[in-house]
Amino acid sequence: MFEILLDADLLLEALINRSGLSADVSKLIDKVHPLVQMYVTDIGYQKIYTYASRLQNNKTAAIVVSWLQNKIKILPVHRTILQQARSLPIQDFESAVELMCVEHQELDAIVIHNRHNFALAANQYRIWSLAEFWIRVNLESQLQALSSS
Repeated sequence: MFEILLDADLLLEALINRSGLSADVSKLIDKVHPLVQMYVTDIGYQKIYTYASRLQNNKTAAIVVSWLQNKIKILPVHRTILQQARSLPIQDFESAVELMCVEHQELDAIVIHNRHNFALAANQYRIWSLAEFWIRVNLESQLQALSSS
């Protein structure tokens, strides 16, 4: 099983359909693969709710967040994670926090929207684009099918 953290910006970009990612992310969320457990930070959820409530209204934002919570587990961000994120050589603090959550929870990878935010940590962590993630899931599915036959 893959345990992955979804970059909050990836979800946000898809939900507001700003970068044409909505179909790919919808596929990820709607057709949750049995080999995948998805997570997002509690800060990421708050960010998604805040933007959704400003773009629509609080009721719509609550529906969106509730729908996501049925599919994606929430990871709490503790003080220790924040303190350790400060020491990472990553300019985007939110990205550093997400990487520390991946490390603390011993997740397999983070699926990201903007590779540039994670460039300085690419050699230390598994950082996948959405396309790279689907390739890995498909390969894992094929390996499991072969081993069960």
